[in-house]
Amino acid sequence: MSGTDREHAAAVDRAFTRQAAAFEDPRLNRIFTTDSEWLFERLEVGASDLVLDVAAGTGHVARSLAGRARAVVALDATAAMLETGRERALAAGLDNLVWLCGDAAALPFLDGSFDVVVSRHALHHFVDPRVQLAEIVRCTRRGGRVAIGDLVADPDPATAAIQDRLERLRDPSHARLLTPVELTDALVAAGVEPETLELEARDLERPLEPWLEQTGTDGRVAEAIRSELRAELHGNGPPTGFRPRERDGSLWFIHALASAIGRVSSAACRPSPRTATSPMRR
Repeated sequence: MSGTDREHAAAVDRAFTRQAAAFEDPRLNRIFTTDSEWLFERLEVGASDLVLDVAAGTGHVARSLAGRARAVVALDATAAMLETGRERALAAGLDNLVWLCGDAAALPFLDGSFDVVVSRHALHHFVDPRVQLAEIVRCTRRGGRVAIGDLVADPDPATAAIQDRLERLRDPSHARLLTPVELTDALVAAGVEPETLELEARDLERPLEPWLEQTGTDGRVAEAIRSELRAELHGNGPPTGFRPRERDGSLWFIHALASAIGRVSSAACRPSPRTATSPMRR
């Protein structure tokens, strides 16, 4: 791991350790709970399926799939997030989940270990998401399902660059948003069959202040973000990708989300030279 990668990994750990306790607070973070349920509604999960949730955070998706699957592994790099999710799973009486601290860029599983592999709201935290997508596909059995849901970028590169800069101001663990086309291209390159790949995109309107509060954004930084959105709103600044508007005297903005679901090609899973062990080994 390079020095830049280590610095980014440390930024991710700091950001999500700080956010863990309130990560599923619907007042601050509905986009990760009720407002994102549609992302994987089309995903087929059966009672015999082994499922992996990559960069699972508090395992909101893992817990939602546990009732439909044989077992689910929730993997994340931040121990505090996993602990929050584990406590919630215990409280809900879910006993078919495994909580594992690990790196999405080097998944500790054998090739083809899972029937279904998912990752939600995580890709934009990866410096080069092609690495994690390749690992996701590697760990999915031939013909198995892969499902990715994330925020997506404005199609205009200049606007997307501003969008990423503002996202990074709020949360230093942010790396870059992919456009929907980049997301599907990356999945196909990783080994998802293009003819099975389904993409759905929706816009979500959000109030600005809870979004800033969720990450404990510094006051001066928060005001800088507000100022850029106000400038765009009043025609005094360039497009930010956030499409701001006012509602009842408050700033609101748009996050664009996309869900991509497809099957792994029969030629995608190849023997890996890297040794790995898997708690779900068959």
